[in-house]
Amino acid sequence: MYRLVFLVLACSLSWVYACAGQPESKGKELLMAKCVSCHSNQITCINLGEDRAYWDKTVARMVNKGMDMTQEEQDLVSEYLAGLEPGAGPVCE
Repeated sequence: MYRLVFLVLACSLSWVYACAGQPESKGKELLMAKCVSCHSNQITCINLGEDRAYWDKTVARMVNKGMDMTQEEQDLVSEYLAGLEPGAGPVCE
């Protein structure tokens, strides 16, 4: 009985953890695929530490310059970048 409860609890927690990490990993994936197609990550790196409003404006400006991103993708990238500390990898590596 205890093994079954433990197994159910462990599976539930791993599912919650996996789902919680998806937006960050998707934002990272989009950043590395789309943003570096036009410029190096160093431009992004020097602005880490800015808030979500800054990244929303910046990503929207890049879309206006021709970057192909849906609104959902823009939100994911902005959220990801706003959550990074200055000097954070992989952006600053």
